[in-house]
Amino acid sequence: MNLTMKKQTLFILMSVVLLMLQSILTASVRHMDATRVKLLPGSPFYQRQELHRTGYLASFEPDRLLYDYRKFAGLPQPEGVTNGYPGWDTSWLRGHMAGHYLAAVSRMAAATGDESFKAKANAMVSGFAACQDAIDQDGYLAAFPAGAFDRLEGKQGNGGGVVVPYYIIHKIMAGLLDAHHYLGNEQALLVAKKMGDYFSERLSKVGLEQIEKMFRTDVSRNPQNEFGAMSDVLAELFAVTGDKKYLDTAQLFNRSWFMEPLARGEDKLVGLHGNTHVAQALGIAHCGNLSGDEKELMASENFWTFLTRDHSFVIGGNSVHEWIDEPGVEVGPSIDKDKVLPPTTAETCNTHNMLKLTSILFERNQAAKYADFFERALYNHLLASVASDTGAVTYFMPMYGHFKTYLDGTHCCVGSGIENTPRYNEGIYFQQDDSLWINLYIPSELDWQEAGMVLRQEGDITQGNIRFKIVKASGQSTKLNFRIPHWITDVVILKLNGEEIRRERSLSAYITLERILKAGDELTLRLPTSLRLERAKDNASMVSIFYGPVLLAGELGCENMPNDFADKDAHLKLAAVDVPQIVSDSSNPADWLKPIEYERLVFALHNTGPADGILFRPLYDIHHQRYAVYWEIGKD
Repeated sequence: MNLTMKKQTLFILMSVVLLMLQSILTASVRHMDATRVKLLPGSPFYQRQELHRTGYLASFEPDRLLYDYRKFAGLPQPEGVTNGYPGWDTSWLRGHMAGHYLAAVSRMAAATGDESFKAKANAMVSGFAACQDAIDQDGYLAAFPAGAFDRLEGKQGNGGGVVVPYYIIHKIMAGLLDAHHYLGNEQALLVAKKMGDYFSERLSKVGLEQIEKMFRTDVSRNPQNEFGAMSDVLAELFAVTGDKKYLDTAQLFNRSWFMEPLARGEDKLVGLHGNTHVAQALGIAHCGNLSGDEKELMASENFWTFLTRDHSFVIGGNSVHEWIDEPGVEVGPSIDKDKVLPPTTAETCNTHNMLKLTSILFERNQAAKYADFFERALYNHLLASVASDTGAVTYFMPMYGHFKTYLDGTHCCVGSGIENTPRYNEGIYFQQDDSLWINLYIPSELDWQEAGMVLRQEGDITQGNIRFKIVKASGQSTKLNFRIPHWITDVVILKLNGEEIRRERSLSAYITLERILKAGDELTLRLPTSLRLERAKDNASMVSIFYGPVLLAGELGCENMPNDFADKDAHLKLAAVDVPQIVSDSSNPADWLKPIEYERLVFALHNTGPADGILFRPLYDIHHQRYAVYWEIGKD
């Protein structure tokens, strides 16, 4: 065989491999995003999403978010715009909110159909593009000088006071890719590609020793080189464009010092900064799904297992004072100077990224444990982090005698917080070919285009019966996989048009229906539930109380409470109020929690000694007062 024929054969083989890879990626399980799923009225998720659509998210002005970008690029400001938003966004984290905002408004436009958010997203993209052109540094885009990256690379440079520049770049690029995906904005993809090209070229010139130093984030508990989920956004840029240099660059951020112990099954997470490393695990997982690299696959899976099993609170959140604690520590002395359940538990950004990681892992392996965790953290942390009256969001989620502080400023959790509500549509449904996984029971309508089906889900998960109506059908056979949660109390029954067709007793599993469905068919799923206890990992006498997936919190009043719209650290030194013991010989909460008539999911303690009369309601419905989600239970 001559050289020409060998080259042709090699080209053919490479083409076949590429086609096979594309086929695998196309046929893979994928979450159904906000372009396909609409929330329906009747859930707290719809209420919070509307609150952000009409109020909190809507209150941000694109031109103020672009103020520092235009200032750095030397562009004139629109009339009347004299400053950006004060706080982190105009200081050491300059410009991060613009990226978060672009992601939020792009998703909100898709999630709700509100065209005003599409206009705002397009305005942000145009503003970014103009700044990128004016900066004229081979695709560089930021609100601060590139000297911030020079400093990371061990050179002299003026970073303009910004200390975590890659963290901000990740937010910008993620927002641009969301504008492209959800709104079809091609200019957004062009700007993102230019940024990807700039950083791919820049990092290719940095020596491996300096790369290791730049991206080593375990040296201190508060790393000054936090880089967000850069590998995640670059992996997504590769998935969109097919240009492998972006995946290669993404994998520069996936460091062996972090991955190798995880891949070996070693938990060395204690003392690490929570969100820094959750974001890294997210990027490692995304790269692993695209590359098939065994180390990336195992490291991301084991990270999720360690964090959710050994390092998380009952709400699904993790970290104390932003740090990952020892395995098994939940209600005992913590990594924060041995304090017990201080007000700095569970940073919201961590859980925002954990849900992204969980979705990626479910796309890889359709295990119900991933959906169980997603549900726990979504209901009991992210939903609870949004004030039901103002839409303001939290940084930490206190759990024992403290109150929530809603952020007055532009902290990182404000950025992820405005992204969370339009993400409520996602995580409910996953699809592959003719198979659908229904993971969450939230009133919604799904446009399942691949199967030619429109499916409407209604009902309240806490009332035990969920209804599905086939609005449109194509006449082809489909496989519907309904999640059986870990918290059910009796047999699950699936009915089609009133006739029982399936029943299942397994917990944390799926019940499957495979057949041809037609428009007008109705399915009902009985998910029996009741009050139940969960005991803390490190103290069996400390319990939390659930109704189905919903964590209940006990009200402890608001006497002498300060203004809870404040800086994240404003009230951390205030002492918690006493949390009385629940005294009962019974471990069945139905024996000592009495439902309050006319109030759904509200209960009162009775015959429990000093705790008598305390009202319990969902944590996501408790605002502007002190509360507890952990309670000591003792015998009379």
